[in-house]
Amino acid sequence: STRLASNVGCNSAAPACGAMAAAAASAGAILPPRVVAATWVVHGEAPRIRLGAERGDASSGLGVGTLGSAKGVATLTTTALLGVVVVPAGLWRFARRHRRGSGFGGHDLAGRTTAPGVKSLAVKESVQAPFLLEATRSFEKAAGKQLVNVFLDGNFEPVDKEVTDTDLKVVEGAVPEDFPNGMFLRNGPNPRFPTDNVESPLGRTVHHWFEGDAMLHEVRFDSARCSYKNRWVRTPDFVREESAGKSLHRGNVDTTGFNSALNPLLNGVSFGGAVKDTPNTSILHHGGRLLALVEGEKMPTELQMDDLSRIGYYDFGTKDPLPSFTAHPKLDPVTGELIFAAYSAFGEPPVHVGVVGPDGKLKHWTTVKSATRKTLMHDCAITEQYTLILDFPLTIDIGRTLSGGQMIAFEDEPSRIGVMPRFGDDASKWFEFKSGYGFHIFNAYETGDEIVLRGCRGDSLSLIPPWKDGTFDRAEFAGEFFKPGSGKTTRVHEWRMNLKDGTCSECDLGPRDFVDFPTVSPKVVGREHRFGYSCLFDQDASERAGVGVSGAMRKYTFGETAGAQVTTEDHVFGEGVYGQEGIFVPRPGGIDEDDGWLLVLTYNEATNGSECRIIDTKNFSGPPLVRLALPQRVPYGFHGTFVPL
Repeated sequence: STRLASNVGCNSAAPACGAMAAAAASAGAILPPRVVAATWVVHGEAPRIRLGAERGDASSGLGVGTLGSAKGVATLTTTALLGVVVVPAGLWRFARRHRRGSGFGGHDLAGRTTAPGVKSLAVKESVQAPFLLEATRSFEKAAGKQLVNVFLDGNFEPVDKEVTDTDLKVVEGAVPEDFPNGMFLRNGPNPRFPTDNVESPLGRTVHHWFEGDAMLHEVRFDSARCSYKNRWVRTPDFVREESAGKSLHRGNVDTTGFNSALNPLLNGVSFGGAVKDTPNTSILHHGGRLLALVEGEKMPTELQMDDLSRIGYYDFGTKDPLPSFTAHPKLDPVTGELIFAAYSAFGEPPVHVGVVGPDGKLKHWTTVKSATRKTLMHDCAITEQYTLILDFPLTIDIGRTLSGGQMIAFEDEPSRIGVMPRFGDDASKWFEFKSGYGFHIFNAYETGDEIVLRGCRGDSLSLIPPWKDGTFDRAEFAGEFFKPGSGKTTRVHEWRMNLKDGTCSECDLGPRDFVDFPTVSPKVVGREHRFGYSCLFDQDASERAGVGVSGAMRKYTFGETAGAQVTTEDHVFGEGVYGQEGIFVPRPGGIDEDDGWLLVLTYNEATNGSECRIIDTKNFSGPPLVRLALPQRVPYGFHGTFVPL
């Protein structure tokens, strides 16, 4: 351990290296005593990786240094990320016995240049990363247990075909005569090949819903005819796996033990990035471009409007790439500007914001200097003048993996919301609220001296199901979200912030039911709104699935004052029918805020089929105006949009 620490030349960080080695020794109960060590060095935004191997005598474990000052982890250099990863000798010997050359996309990375100020480990042997990746899977297959994954069965099970139907069958009703021509698009995860779902001496690696390959489903409305197509988003990572005929990348979200560090390392040295490029979260049309989005270091993926084929990454006309992007930018309906707030897991400061003009070109960008906590900031909000920074305590901390914890975990700390002028260089004021987390926001607006923000919030959050002995009780886990008073239940919530006197308040609104995927009319984004819509989850279906499944859509009519009474109206899909996020389409020429329709994709458990439905938001609890049969099942997914044509 001491030898490894001294070889990397950590200088002032040497005590931290020693602590890492001590953590490694403490893990020896589950891993063999002989190890192989490797260095992982990333230079700025263009990774250059050096992988070397050396016999050692530490037991097992992981040491990680990050840019900046994550909890319990020292900064090693100002320009590089260095991880000292200790690989069990049993896995190393297994790998060498089964080595068959470089395989697909192999790289012999020994001898590459390391970061300035970081000395090399003495390299006794070099290893080609894809080979080690395959050897790891072979080791897990031989020594581990395969797990049943809730995100791969029922209507979460991926479809394996790309289908085109140019004339959809009408099951019931008719498309309204004044419904606009356009594209209803829904983005979501759909793994192309079987994924890792295993528990072994290395820890657990289970495919998470967030990590599936992106698939778009399109229902196109063209006068009296409706059509459908679905297409995978063919990123370079997707094409590589399609060429190999199998899944290559390792999961990062639902991992434990040694795999929490090993998986991103294997991905990084094999493919140049710790996380697979899967723009599976949302879809946006702006500046004449159709963009598939995911939060993370990859820029949006631009797609052809006619066939959904991939054009490439879109960088908003910038000379240098942005540190990261978000899945939930906001489109100002008055100015035509696209506003985003995004986080970076390793950058300092961790939050940056920007404004994109109606032409799709970046017109303003800055880091948020006063945002110091590394949070998984999934959404943001805007008003006419401000961008809201949602600093909820679902934090990203690599140091937690040193003690067997999760890199992404909820902390019982206050929530903060920063108010930042749209073209400012930092938040002008921060407001502190009780601990909690909200994935998704309805809207925000200014009224007098106050800013009002509405969204869906729970008292706590866990991204990982409670696995025990290779399984977990689906009904028990999902049932927690439906218990009265449960802190896990995401409910409609309101935050109010007074910019003049600095006071703030918060409260739940309406029934304390389990809801999420909120939306409003695109005409009122950033402006005062009276109505909102969300998914209302069904307890029986959710307990069968082990995760939230929506049995209805809910319409909210909000009051004007803090804590004012909220009225609700539900649109129930019907027995055994479940739905996804609704997309509001304003009626052309309509004046009222709620004059329009809600588009939703549904799934019938009895027929194992899917439909596209149009709901009249003026007669919300009534039957759908039309039910269109889709040619194949549409798995549950994330977010969508409607693009008028």
